[in-house]
Amino acid sequence: MKKSILVIVLAVFTAITFFACNNATPKSAAVETTTTAKQVYTCTMHPEVRSDKPGNCPKCGMKLVLMDTSDTTQMHNQSDSTHMMK
Repeated sequence: MKKSILVIVLAVFTAITFFACNNATPKSAAVETTTTAKQVYTCTMHPEVRSDKPGNCPKCGMKLVLMDTSDTTQMHNQSDSTHMMK
């Protein structure tokens, strides 16, 4: 009787430990997904063309290049100042 209770308690403890450790994995995977989702590809000749994956520009056929987030900020700042001057 004591042996079966010990086995049941041990099985429950093992299951709880497994599920507790298993829940940490999807959270870190979700963080990686959001990090990679922010990558933007653009054409060097047509900066208005943007894509979330590599490929070719639909206007000229050139290869799309990965755009830095700092480039995105500079482009927005330039366009904002242009509109303010008009």
